[in-house]
Amino acid sequence: MSKTKVLVAAVIAAAALGSVYYFTGNSKGKSLEPVFVSKEKQISEKLLVDSVWAANRVFFDLKTVGDTQFVAYYDKNRMMTVASRKIGDKDWNRKTLPNKLEWDSHNLVTLGIDKEGYIHVSGNMHAVPMIYFRSTKPYDVQSMEQVKYMVGEKDEQRVTYPNFFNNADNELFYVYRSGGSGSGDIFVNKYNVEKKAWERYFSEALFRGINPETKETRSAYHTLTIDNDGVAHITWMWRWTPEVASCHQLSYVMSKDLKHWYNIEGKEVKLPLVPDMEEVIVDNVPSEGGLHNGKYKMILDKDKKPIIAYSKYDEKGFTQLYLTRFVDGKWMSKKISDWTFRWKFVGGGDKMTPGCNFSFVGFSEKGNLVIDWSNETGQKGVYVVSPDTFEFVNEDDTYTTQYPSVVKQKEISELNLQIKEDDTYRASNGVQYVLKWETEKVSHRGSAPKVIPDGPVVPLYLFGLK
Repeated sequence: MSKTKVLVAAVIAAAALGSVYYFTGNSKGKSLEPVFVSKEKQISEKLLVDSVWAANRVFFDLKTVGDTQFVAYYDKNRMMTVASRKIGDKDWNRKTLPNKLEWDSHNLVTLGIDKEGYIHVSGNMHAVPMIYFRSTKPYDVQSMEQVKYMVGEKDEQRVTYPNFFNNADNELFYVYRSGGSGSGDIFVNKYNVEKKAWERYFSEALFRGINPETKETRSAYHTLTIDNDGVAHITWMWRWTPEVASCHQLSYVMSKDLKHWYNIEGKEVKLPLVPDMEEVIVDNVPSEGGLHNGKYKMILDKDKKPIIAYSKYDEKGFTQLYLTRFVDGKWMSKKISDWTFRWKFVGGGDKMTPGCNFSFVGFSEKGNLVIDWSNETGQKGVYVVSPDTFEFVNEDDTYTTQYPSVVKQKEISELNLQIKEDDTYRASNGVQYVLKWETEKVSHRGSAPKVIPDGPVVPLYLFGLK
């Protein structure tokens, strides 16, 4: 029997067992050994939240506090909506807010719950004045009311990328960009539960992309991760202009209190974070070097040290997937893919070629790092590498997939799957909650049709996984 037939037979047999076998090697599939067996999480609950408009991709949010869950999304009429339920209940308590989604994939919606249970919702913004709602009663979505400003009119006139998050002490924070792409600052607000008011957390911006002295402008695109110990990790890159191709300087800092920030070596870094700070740069990729501000991921290893995955051009000009970690006093970066295409950045996020997608599945039973990937040529697969050396492993292994196959099944095959995890909650029985829906591709306001379509309309589901 040929190697190809052996591979197909193994996959068919594995599917019958509820598992899928993957084989190591590069993206061309040169090696068929060793064998990796994937196991799926079990679905403990599937619940319809609502029907949602799907003509343009926009991200939703999910939070759980105690025995109550909250979802913020745009409904089938594109209206911003907040829904809540007690865990175990089948019915949702919904509140439609007086705000209608614009045609723009920047216009996500985010929600937060403060220490006293008041609900905070913000979204539908791309360089427009602040849009923010707050409940007047704890845990009560029906009491949501719009609030004109958070801290004040200054720095709240051109808002994008809002995000609520809680620290280890359950204090509520809000981070957002003020300004535009390639010309913006990132601010952080903290909610004062005694005063029932927001306050600026730092005296100035966390990221300062606008230099008041030289008038040079850039903007930071960042992701914030708070681990189980309450330590905050930020990875980011800078962008010169609205062109994605101008992304450069992948960087990293961490903080135990969200006030004092340190580089990977433990040296305190003075705020604000600005471009060209050598002590925080992970990979000094230049502009037009293949970085993409939406295509980088971070995971913590067993020692709670960061491993970052990102794409950039290799020495031949092809787009590749790289991994990096800090070893022996420097960031060690290694190319792990062997792709033969070049991601073409043309204009904004809805005009470029599809490029690549990747995500950290997690760590295998033997501690190896598992990465799911696909690219615009139709190739897809799973990389299994040593978290220490990033070399492909040479041993049989087993790992649990990120999501069960049922969650990844689409209602409409032509649409793109969207999944949002609830990072705030893990029940004692190990349940993880995720939202699942489908959308058309990313599209920004510059490409909006003259008449916004009424559909497609798709279901928004909540899954419990264990």
